[in-house]
Amino acid sequence: MNAKASHYAAKCTPRKARLLRPLVKGKTAAAAVALLSAERRAGSVATIKLIKSAMAQLPRELAANAVVADLVVDEGPRRTTYMPRAQGRASPVTKKTSHLTVRLALA
Repeated sequence: MNAKASHYAAKCTPRKARLLRPLVKGKTAAAAVALLSAERRAGSVATIKLIKSAMAQLPRELAANAVVADLVVDEGPRRTTYMPRAQGRASPVTKKTSHLTVRLALA
């Protein structure tokens, strides 16, 4: 029995969120949450919520044995704002987002 949860347009760049993948892949869900709660990287809070959401899909006795099988990070939509510059000009500032998907499998 597998559980899958996804978070679209998370406020974290995909490059920074991909650094979390080797930290949590292959660990139990409880160990991954404990590890990410001490981590100060961008996207760790969103990943914790995502793992807990996937754990909630499993029955309680099976959730204790769940292992993070995969964490997929894709590029999300970009939001553009503008910063005022000299002489009435404006420079674009691109805010990047990412799509996070976590899949739990039973060990």
